[in-house]
Amino acid sequence: MLKLFSKKRQWGFDWSELITGIIFLIAAYFVTVAPRLALSSIVIIFAISAIVRGVTTLSSYQAMRETIGQLARVSLVIAILDIIVGFIFLAHITTGVLLLSYLFAFWFLIDSINGLITARHLRLFGAGYYWLSVILNILGIIAALILVLNPLLSMVSLSFMVSIYFLIFGLNYLMIAFARKQ
Repeated sequence: MLKLFSKKRQWGFDWSELITGIIFLIAAYFVTVAPRLALSSIVIIFAISAIVRGVTTLSSYQAMRETIGQLARVSLVIAILDIIVGFIFLAHITTGVLLLSYLFAFWFLIDSINGLITARHLRLFGAGYYWLSVILNILGIIAALILVLNPLLSMVSLSFMVSIYFLIFGLNYLMIAFARKQ
């Protein structure tokens, strides 16, 4: 495990993480101020966010691979899935509305697990960043499990949960952008 951290790499400020974080925070605000918004709008926001997150993860794949080795392949697969799901939802909004509660819960779970797997690299920037990311991703896993186990709750509280998702991950992405600056 120490070999994973022995490779020194200059990261620099991560603009793609910053942009992703800002987009997620804007999405959180948008969903919060308009809770009666049609589900089709939430599907579009979800689809765009999935595509942006997938592209962001793809753009940092090489740097992640240099830092955490073969574990970065998990991020690569998840990035590709994010992009595919995003385009499917944009092409078939009605299907997206029907599947959103389940897919949102599983996406939330997968991204949180991925965040836990890749959080180790944040130790390079300080223990505080690492633990904040771990806590945010554990909160994401708990929220995802609640949604998976109770799909009715998921449908009833979808806009609230979408807002929480975007807020948690938006803050996490902003934190990563600034952590990599050091």
